[in-house]
Amino acid sequence: MKKILLLALVNVMFISMLALSVFAAEPTYSSQKAKDLVSEISGIDSAKFSANLGQRYDAPSQAWNIHYRDQEISVNAIVDASTGELVNYGYYKNYYSGSKDSNVPNYTRDELKETAVNFIKRYAPDKYEQIDKEPDFQYGFYNYKNGQTNYTYHFKRNIEQLSGLNQGIDINQGIDISIDATTGKISNYHINWIDISKVDIDGLLSGEEALEKLDQIMGGTFLVQKEIWREYLPPEKKLLYAPSNNLGLYPLPMGINARTGEPVNYTGQTFEIGEREEYKVTNVNKMSPLGKMDEKKAKFFAEEYLKSMGNDPEKFTLNININENYNDQNIKVYNIFANHGDKDRNIDFNSVIEVETGKIISINYGEWLNQPTFPDADNGIGIEKAVEIAKDYLSKARLPFENMLVVSGKDYNYTVNFIMYQDGVLYPVNTVKVNIDNDGEIVRFNINYRDIEKIDTTGIITIEEARAKLSQYQKLQLSFILPRDQYSGNPVGDPIPVYQLSYINGYGIDAKTGEFVEYGESNLPVPVGKFDPYTAVKGDKNERVLKIFIDTGIMPQPVPEVSENVTVGQAALILTKTFIPNYYPMPEPRTEEGAVETTPEGIALETLMKQGVIKEDVKPSDAVTRSQIALWLSRAAGYDKLLDSDISFIPAPKDIEDLDKEVKNSIAIVTTLKVMNAKDGEFKPCDLLTFSDFCAIVYNAMKNM
Repeated sequence: MKKILLLALVNVMFISMLALSVFAAEPTYSSQKAKDLVSEISGIDSAKFSANLGQRYDAPSQAWNIHYRDQEISVNAIVDASTGELVNYGYYKNYYSGSKDSNVPNYTRDELKETAVNFIKRYAPDKYEQIDKEPDFQYGFYNYKNGQTNYTYHFKRNIEQLSGLNQGIDINQGIDISIDATTGKISNYHINWIDISKVDIDGLLSGEEALEKLDQIMGGTFLVQKEIWREYLPPEKKLLYAPSNNLGLYPLPMGINARTGEPVNYTGQTFEIGEREEYKVTNVNKMSPLGKMDEKKAKFFAEEYLKSMGNDPEKFTLNININENYNDQNIKVYNIFANHGDKDRNIDFNSVIEVETGKIISINYGEWLNQPTFPDADNGIGIEKAVEIAKDYLSKARLPFENMLVVSGKDYNYTVNFIMYQDGVLYPVNTVKVNIDNDGEIVRFNINYRDIEKIDTTGIITIEEARAKLSQYQKLQLSFILPRDQYSGNPVGDPIPVYQLSYINGYGIDAKTGEFVEYGESNLPVPVGKFDPYTAVKGDKNERVLKIFIDTGIMPQPVPEVSENVTVGQAALILTKTFIPNYYPMPEPRTEEGAVETTPEGIALETLMKQGVIKEDVKPSDAVTRSQIALWLSRAAGYDKLLDSDISFIPAPKDIEDLDKEVKNSIAIVTTLKVMNAKDGEFKPCDLLTFSDFCAIVYNAMKNM
């Protein structure tokens, strides 16, 4: 997560730097040299690049922003205008409908590690000797004929001044490199390498002191209700223990000044933070079911809600429509939309209401100023006054819940966030958020409400047990931030050391079982420490293919026993990821009888049946024959029309004459394209396949079909 956010920030910087004023000093490294450097890396003629002079995001100096885009590719880079240092580089393939480019991975992550190391040696020689040559690895993701499949490597920076720092503290400095798993070319390069020569490392808080302070400021660990969406499984509401920075709570500081313990934001400025407090309101608009709905009742509800918020419904544009299958759950709902705007402000309202029962599933209400002012940042009203203003504003509105946790702070403006907090459980989907400028004027007000089911909290583990478990997945990090003016973006001082907590690769700790709840079945969390993801496939004859499937998220987790016969369910899990475009696994809609397929294998099989890939009467637990996989691959790869044609091929395998035309033609296709073989003239259509051999066949199909 951290790397993804960092790359997103860099992309924003590319755009924002174009608007910055150019320094008076003439750059010593010319734009042509910068273009030539990026041309050498990308293979694109330097004459095709444009260059704009801006400011580096990580140092108080100028940089060239290099750009090129056509139908096939986009290339962006940042090159220091004084030293010629490559600061950032991105090469993106523009996959589009009809593109002939393949994105099938050709390499394992280990095979490309040396490419990453050599790139640093060539283009950052001064940093090469200062990095750990054994990188942390972020898995890639394969999407059929859509987008690059990248492996990302993080090379940690070894900082001599910090060699005596407490063990267990992660130094958040280094180089991130992504490599296209198809072409083996560098697709992203990013340095996080602040000059800390002027930073006094002595006197930093110890790890224990930093953790205690972060716990006080960030709010530590919360018991929350979370809706979990995972591959192949229906949404599930769980009671979890999770750290505040993983919950998306806002506002929160980046971390704390590692010397003073004061909270700081992402620009290195002091973060003004308010006291956490529980808060209760009496002006509650109970979200009780409205009974069986029709359009007239839906209109009446919308108008009454707008009135309760102090608005004249007559001024709003109202739209009501019906969704027959809300959230793929075969639930019929009314979608209600209303909006109004004038020269001063805009208001939006939308709600989802179940037709049969009138249950209010969700409400979103927002109002904001059209032309907010931008007062002097140094003359704010103070966080306590901002909280007071927010509470006063809430007293004049009708709110969908009464018990709240107040989280407040000042970044650009003051933000006071009231989050539903009931019986010790936090519900982050239900919030009332108030934004206030430095003069005390409310510039934005939002209500977000979703119907929740109260979860039984009996028998849950203690928060101390949860924290002990979370400590295996979350690290204390030491970062270095170049302070910037939060309005202009200009550097305003030397780097400062900042302690922060890393993100965890998952939702949190199941409050009932104490188990870590990961994000997805194919992306299991890795506790702090060394982990070998290849244990189950080492020594197998198809080890390389199996590693590629692990590295790109194609492989189900945990890895099936590779020497045993593949089942229909396992085959479906692989085929949906390798041959279904933009596949996002969702549970089957509820039927009239309420039946729903919930197993990963069952949902994948249902998907392939809907797509016409599997038409036969099979169950997830059935074994797979060679003729079946030949047929399913031919359908999945788009050879449907050929399956019913009069294909003849010589020499024909001796043992397929008694099969029907569709199966025989599919065997003709896969043997002609060298996806499967017919050794000694025999295809052996009824033979079963091991999971390992099945994966090798699918990989051949990905490359050749």
